[in-house]
Amino acid sequence: MIGLAVCIVPALFMVSPAGYFPLLAYLFATLISGLYLLGLRKSLEWEEGEGTATVRRGTRQSFGLVLHNRGPLVYPSLKVRLRLSDLFGGTDSTLETEMALVPFERRQMDMNISFTHIGDYTVSVDHVSIGDLIGLFKRTGDGGAAHGVQVLPHIWRIYSFPLSHQVNNENPLARQSSDREGMDYVGVREYAQGDPIKSIHWKLSAHTLSYMTKQMTTIGMTGLAVVIDLYSSREEAEERMELYDALVEGTCALCAYALKNHLDHELFYFDRDGMRKSRAFQREEELDRLAADLPKVVPDKHDYPVEQLLHRCAVDLYGKNNVALVTSEVTTETIELLTRIHLRGRYPSLLFVLPKGLTELEEAEALAPLRSLDAYRIPWFAYSDPAELEGGSMA
Repeated sequence: MIGLAVCIVPALFMVSPAGYFPLLAYLFATLISGLYLLGLRKSLEWEEGEGTATVRRGTRQSFGLVLHNRGPLVYPSLKVRLRLSDLFGGTDSTLETEMALVPFERRQMDMNISFTHIGDYTVSVDHVSIGDLIGLFKRTGDGGAAHGVQVLPHIWRIYSFPLSHQVNNENPLARQSSDREGMDYVGVREYAQGDPIKSIHWKLSAHTLSYMTKQMTTIGMTGLAVVIDLYSSREEAEERMELYDALVEGTCALCAYALKNHLDHELFYFDRDGMRKSRAFQREEELDRLAADLPKVVPDKHDYPVEQLLHRCAVDLYGKNNVALVTSEVTTETIELLTRIHLRGRYPSLLFVLPKGLTELEEAEALAPLRSLDAYRIPWFAYSDPAELEGGSMA
């Protein structure tokens, strides 16, 4: 528009036909440039890289793109923009590059993309823009197919972790619990104040004319049970993806520690279909497939009731005597369940993921509920960056 205004000035102030020459030349150049752009659209083609890729979080992946000018015209301005999705299907980032192509040129491009979060992502050519000779017009075309990228968790090495290698029978206080799922029936005794009604042996009580209580017990076997909690009340997508990285990599670090120390272990979680699962690993390479079975961060507490998993670890007959919870949300019920596991003669611990960027006061408020675990000597470890796990010790 500025060029057009400049070309009009001579026509306004010159009384001869020569004053219109700049304006006519500008209009002629505009027409030629527009026709030139139409010719460029028909001679460009591109080929994208391979369909799928698997990378480790924190690494870069090269996305190959071949641009081919099949015609005799020069591409004065050619812009290509790549789009990287986020964990929830939105746009995480874009990468744009600009170049020129001479006639019949075939150019290979390798655009390096950094993958900073775990999960399944797509990389695609968002659009291709072609500019004309004098920069007045441009044409934008849609990109091609999306290419899947699976980003695997980084495996961090924990130096030491508080574990008990004792096989523990449940203590007498736990035998009075009404949570009898998976508990073994070992006998009866006379009713004592505080025994739950559901533990009364009614048939035997009718014969003895006094209340008799069933005695139940569980046995903690040497090993480690890991429970991952993928519920988060955080709403911002980037913050939830960071929490997801820390939760999954914290879980993988514990399982890798168990494998390295030849410790019998089991992971408890809800899969993408909401089904409760338990899983043991024979080799560290199997941890790479874990992220493909885990759901995304769940915003609704009812969709990921981690308390069910903790309850199972507490009352499961012959369950692991060490129970580690990896979570970013600690509630009163969570504290009570960890305490109950401790009172049953097993050894709970907690890995607590903090959001990044908290102030000192916000961090102190987030950690305040965990102080009640200290009274029972239940170990806990807080971190925001999973890299803090490398070479770390909770013992």
